[in-house]
Amino acid sequence: MDASYKPILRYLDVIPAKHQGKPVFLLRDPIGIIEELVVVPQNIIFLLSLMDGKHDLRDLQAEATKKFGEIVPLEEITKIVEFLDEKGLLWSKTFEEIKNKAYKKWLSLPLRPMAHANQAYPLSPSEAKFFVEDILKLCNPDSSKVPKILIVPHIDIRVGAKAFAESYNRFKIPSGSRVIILGVGHHLDLPWSVLTKDIATPFGVVKNDRGGLLYLTKSKKLNLFPNHIVHKLEHSIEFQTLFLHYLLKDEFVILPFLVGPLITFLENKNKQLVEKFVEGLSELIDERTYIVLGIDFCHLGPRYGDPFEVSNAHIKKALETDKHLIELTFNGSSEEFLNKAKDLASMKICGLSCLYLINLLLSKAEIKGDYQIFYQDALPFGKGSIVSVVSAGYYF
Repeated sequence: MDASYKPILRYLDVIPAKHQGKPVFLLRDPIGIIEELVVVPQNIIFLLSLMDGKHDLRDLQAEATKKFGEIVPLEEITKIVEFLDEKGLLWSKTFEEIKNKAYKKWLSLPLRPMAHANQAYPLSPSEAKFFVEDILKLCNPDSSKVPKILIVPHIDIRVGAKAFAESYNRFKIPSGSRVIILGVGHHLDLPWSVLTKDIATPFGVVKNDRGGLLYLTKSKKLNLFPNHIVHKLEHSIEFQTLFLHYLLKDEFVILPFLVGPLITFLENKNKQLVEKFVEGLSELIDERTYIVLGIDFCHLGPRYGDPFEVSNAHIKKALETDKHLIELTFNGSSEEFLNKAKDLASMKICGLSCLYLINLLLSKAEIKGDYQIFYQDALPFGKGSIVSVVSAGYYF
């Protein structure tokens, strides 16, 4: 490896841990292209921030020498960079080869396996049944109305248990229904991606809506960016299928989409794509079609890069913001929604694009109805940090 090489580190989760009694960081690929956790000593973590394509190996050597107060041989820096490259953690030819193999494996799978069983929820069918039932016992709504559009969190199920209960206790939909799921693609760089695979849950396999998928791809000729590998580990759809499968057994099908950042909807090159996509979805809406949004709202505090710990004033502002967004989603124009969204970057709302998509969909289908917020909360998630969640439904 030449000294002029300027490494670029991929986006990774960095997790403090201990390995063989020594402090280390675990580097994890949140997309799942690289499946192993890569262990690096904590004392070299500062080098990772310099792997931005602007610093060559001699720059890294100079910073390491300054950091440790003694000359660090270039060979040591080269070893570290080569190690990261071999593991697929740098943008490079090596990574492209690893990614191609990972995609080949992912696309060959007949269904989407559970990624978060035995972590976020039990794997055993009997234990998963008790797990879901215990959550649903947290509320007992007296309403018999069933929302056509349901908003549910995708935060850790135990943390957001009350909100999951408030939503799914109201979602007793008929057998034979289609459920369109819109989940947040936290690492998706496209406006959306459909999952064409069936989905495994502790209760068996949830079937994909082949008819709806065929209509969108063949009749409407939509670009659905199918089966992006971010589906592999993304939890925002997986958590919803757990509850849906428990409630509906095998008597329903799903059409699951991960939705990318709002900015991808607004790019000129995607304007026509978005219009056609919304039109196609609107034509699927009938008496047996329901929509579930697996979204969270505001993310505030040190865990999310803020220089402050969350106060009661921050919480009040977050909950007010969420209410306003729900109102704009169901009753505002797309222009009003976007004008509000422009002011909300600091609130870090990961469900914005899903809400915007619903706003466009209701407008295109000329659907008028009423919404109800069942539950709101700002949930502690990390020291001094919160995630706001909403349980809500739209009726038409």
